[in-house]
Amino acid sequence: MELFTAGQHADALLAAEYVCRRLPMNRIPAILRAKILQTAYPFMASRAWHAAWLSEAENPLLQDIMLQTWLKDGGRADVASLGPAFLPARCRAGRHDSLMPILRAAGVTHTGACWKNGEAIEAMVFLGTAGNNAPRATLLLSDETTQYQFEVPGDGARVRLMPPRPGAVWSITLLQPDGRRQLLPGSPLAFYEAPTIRAGAEPAATNPAETDIRPVSIVIPVYRELALVRACIESVKSSLPLNQTPARIVVVDDCSPEPALSAWLDKQAAAGSITLLRNACNLGFIETVNRGMRAHPDHDVLLLNADTQVHGDWIDRLARALYATPDVASVTPWTNNGEISSFPVMSQAAPAPDTRELALLDQVAAEVRAAPDGADIELPSCCGFTMLIRRTVLDAVGMLDGTALIRGYGEEVDWCMRARAAGWRHLQATGVFVAHEGTVSFRAEKTLRVAQNRGVVVARYPDYYSEFSDFTRNDPLSGARAQLRDALAQSRAARWLRKADAAQHTAALPQTVAKKPLPATLPALPSSVQRIAVWRHDPLAPVARQVLALARMLASRPQLHLRLLVIGGASDALLHTGVVDHVPELQGDALALLDDVRLLQIAGCRAVLTDDPAGLPSKLRPVLLDDGFNAAAWLNDWLTRNAGAKAA
Repeated sequence: MELFTAGQHADALLAAEYVCRRLPMNRIPAILRAKILQTAYPFMASRAWHAAWLSEAENPLLQDIMLQTWLKDGGRADVASLGPAFLPARCRAGRHDSLMPILRAAGVTHTGACWKNGEAIEAMVFLGTAGNNAPRATLLLSDETTQYQFEVPGDGARVRLMPPRPGAVWSITLLQPDGRRQLLPGSPLAFYEAPTIRAGAEPAATNPAETDIRPVSIVIPVYRELALVRACIESVKSSLPLNQTPARIVVVDDCSPEPALSAWLDKQAAAGSITLLRNACNLGFIETVNRGMRAHPDHDVLLLNADTQVHGDWIDRLARALYATPDVASVTPWTNNGEISSFPVMSQAAPAPDTRELALLDQVAAEVRAAPDGADIELPSCCGFTMLIRRTVLDAVGMLDGTALIRGYGEEVDWCMRARAAGWRHLQATGVFVAHEGTVSFRAEKTLRVAQNRGVVVARYPDYYSEFSDFTRNDPLSGARAQLRDALAQSRAARWLRKADAAQHTAALPQTVAKKPLPATLPALPSSVQRIAVWRHDPLAPVARQVLALARMLASRPQLHLRLLVIGGASDALLHTGVVDHVPELQGDALALLDDVRLLQIAGCRAVLTDDPAGLPSKLRPVLLDDGFNAAAWLNDWLTRNAGAKAA
């Protein structure tokens, strides 16, 4: 902060970036970085505060600042989409006053929130502008079969409602003054008893009868995007004759706002192609899935996202993986977009294959798994985009938990951990590949929902995320992934593999941010020193000795006011020289707010040293660190050619 206050913005930004990369969930350095970027590059304000918000999505201050910067950048639609999702927690805590003017400025005139308080529903409704002249509001409480109407104040007063029936799931809808219906943020609310975590139990499937493969209900929850839903269901229908496992398609329409989607589903149901269940009100992902899983209580459940496509005898292969041993609770396939099950890179989305490419990918995956060294791999939890679940486990540990988890994200982790506590395991079915488009079903809410539900998972399973981090670091899937990659490289699917490898790893950004791409070059920021960059440094490489020698020379000559900006790894000895600014590589699947090339620009680096120039712009001419590099000779020559470097 002192560096920022002193106007040494480059120095402050590099220090903040180091901490942000080491501790991505720490809001303090993220806030400092956002302040610096907003001051130095005003066009980056929306992007910078979005990144700061990601570090602590439930923080009211960060929520307000981010939304305000979006408004200034013309992002009213993004504010109107995401802002109301903050209301349930903010209203419950009495911290909503600063949020309401922001929402009104974005055109959100009628909104509110609801939440559980014991066995009661509490809510606030805001109609029109602030003040005491707001009209009365009508709330509709609905479950799967019945609807009740309540009149409540529309001025933001807190109201308390008792559910008409205990143990139910209630959708709360605001009937707006013009007659339109709007799902109240916080809805639905589930009041049934939370599933019990039974630690230390033995798997139930020890009876030989339980090793027989059951019929399967393919449960597909749908809400929007007819084209993707149609492609998904048509691919499943085409695959059914190719599978020996009896299967039925169960589609649950979660009160879709798209009439064309609902009409198409009606035609499919009338033709007998699907079993269609339609929620009378929006119940959210978790309860929609639970309803589908209850449709055929003697079936195993194959949970399938509506933005996937499948191929061939995929059901049979998943079933073989599930029933290979009696203690397996669920299995999930490879995909282009599915967290740890992603291929070709773990936790990194790749372009979805088209129908032809999917057929090739799935066929090769099946062949690799069928080879003598093929195997399925144990996972800490499965990914819910495609997940075959053993019915006896559902009967033993319960369904997805909507009592504490909010709408979606993390529900499959909670279920998998509940099953593991009861002695079951989960597997990566390496012989199946499913295409996953990866739509943003919850739009801008995803980050918030992940943060909220992560807290529930941590409270119930304190060791899960450390175990998950160990899994991603050790990567037990690497061998199977390498086998599949090698086989694909020799197949007709090699073209998709090259396309996936070349794809840019990007995040789904709000339109306010996405519409303002960063310029190719950023001007250097003020600094107290000048810097020489070391690009993609490997502290174990032989040239690391020369980099350390160079740092020690700079430390011995403080009058030069020169430092090294080391991007990559750094040894303790190098850091202890006191003349190194270190920017480590990003951890896991995190995305940088500023990429490494722009950090070189911001720092105003006078030279770049590297033994691996990959990733550097072609116009940069780095100094090659090889066996012939001599730190002392190079520094003396550089100082001679850059006499101005002696002055800060």
